[in-house]
Amino acid sequence: MIFIKLQKFLQQLGYSRRAADKQIFNGKVKVNGKTVTVPWHDVEENDEIFIEGKAHKVKYRKNYVYYVLHKPVGYVTSLKDPKEKMTISKLISKIKEPVKPAGRLDKDVSGVLILTNDGDLINILTHARYGVEKVYIAKVSKRLSKSSIFKIEKGVYNEGEFLKCKKAFIKKLGKNHSIVKVIMTEGKKHEVKRLFKSIGCEVLELKRVSHGPIHISLVPKPGEIKKITGIYLKKLLNLKHLEKLGEG
Repeated sequence: MIFIKLQKFLQQLGYSRRAADKQIFNGKVKVNGKTVTVPWHDVEENDEIFIEGKAHKVKYRKNYVYYVLHKPVGYVTSLKDPKEKMTISKLISKIKEPVKPAGRLDKDVSGVLILTNDGDLINILTHARYGVEKVYIAKVSKRLSKSSIFKIEKGVYNEGEFLKCKKAFIKKLGKNHSIVKVIMTEGKKHEVKRLFKSIGCEVLELKRVSHGPIHISLVPKPGEIKKITGIYLKKLLNLKHLEKLGEG
């Protein structure tokens, strides 16, 4: 008989090791109907694991998979949402494994969205602790000055939160708008939009052109999805060394 640790199985579902431990320690996980509170509890194939309102059958695999989607405007970054018909699940039906998105893009934002069943990598890609860069191109409703850019780089307080970008560059100035490249390392809700709002302008269009080493050039067309392989996968997996640094 072959066993697998409960924590490891939750990682197969897309939870990071920390997130898996938290769910288990807090009594949020049931195995065959009984609450289990130790991550090292052994489960076997076909055991039923109940977590966050869903039941999962234990299966032995573990080939992690990594995909990149060019999320179009109009879709929500959710695999299931009873309030929204246009979810990314409609775009990723060819992925047979139960993947999760690494972070979120607002409904009106397009661009790079990494999907995987590697929970530890999702944690690294999304947690501010690890400083993984997310690069956006924003069209904003104002002709910006260098002083405005300096302000969002220095940081602002908004709704009780401190927001800042790592770096910003004016790429083009129009008569009454600007095109700005923005590099972020955190993931607060609507952070890019709130940063520009703090300097008196609205974000008219927003696209994420890269997340870590994965660039939009891999999936140039909206709705396009591609498996991450080769040198791009190597660069992506190299981010895992940040986990130990983050714990130090």
